[in-house]
Amino acid sequence: MQSTHLTLRQLRAFCFVAQEQSMTRAAEKLFLTTSALSMLIRSLEEELGLRLFERTTRRVMLTDAGTELLPTALHTLDQLDSSVRLLRATHLKQGELLKIATSPLLAASLMPAVISQFRSDFPGVRVALLDVPVADVAEAVRSGQADIGVCTSDQENRDLKSEVIFQDALCVACPEGHALAAMDSVEWADLVEFPLILLKPGTGLRTLLEKPMQRWAGQFRLEYEVANIQTALGLIGAGLGVSVLPAYSLARAGIQGIAARPLTNPQVIREVVTLYAPAKPLSDSAESFLNRFKKLAAQTPARP
Repeated sequence: MQSTHLTLRQLRAFCFVAQEQSMTRAAEKLFLTTSALSMLIRSLEEELGLRLFERTTRRVMLTDAGTELLPTALHTLDQLDSSVRLLRATHLKQGELLKIATSPLLAASLMPAVISQFRSDFPGVRVALLDVPVADVAEAVRSGQADIGVCTSDQENRDLKSEVIFQDALCVACPEGHALAAMDSVEWADLVEFPLILLKPGTGLRTLLEKPMQRWAGQFRLEYEVANIQTALGLIGAGLGVSVLPAYSLARAGIQGIAARPLTNPQVIREVVTLYAPAKPLSDSAESFLNRFKKLAAQTPARP
């Protein structure tokens, strides 16, 4: 009897596509290109000699064979993930210290949930969080104050290893009940009707906005220019305008009365990277932490 040679990458790709019903969304969550994901699915189907998906212009649907395979694939991956968690928890050093440098916004938004989950899985590893301006994250890694840095990729740091850990689409933030909140997505042209709250020129986010804003130069109603995103969120919550912000900025606990909608035509993507010294490879605990960060970031509202 001929044995099959399925890989974990194939099974994981299959499960993500089945759950998302979209090659594009599944590829983003797996940090793959759509073509690379399609190749994985095609190689799995060729290995099995079965079609697992019916593809239409809008959705990717399971065939009968795919429907039968899905519970087994999910169970297999769940058992493996549980075993790996137990193995890492057993072998990661008790009392090990993982030092992380990140920006204040990431420290206030995504990091608390990631740290909480990580500490639950690895109670023997202590986590030290250093929240510093984005420009200082790389220096914290260079000086040894931090084992890894997590920040937006606005600056060149060629002396450090840099890996993209997730991509965040800019979104429109507006009060709940606002006209824009009633839309599934918002185009840049829609913003000319409303007062805008933006970060000051010279900030990384403002620089990212300048190119798409050029098309409507002179049409936007710039109401406030502020130094940090927390101030912008406060002004939005008070009904004083709308803003263009990273989607993850709205993941911070305590943000009430603010809606986020995807911003399109054009869509603007911001990369968040991890930085570490090339002479000091990532430890098992750092790898585990970043894996949890990726998973949580993939659930951020208004992602692309």
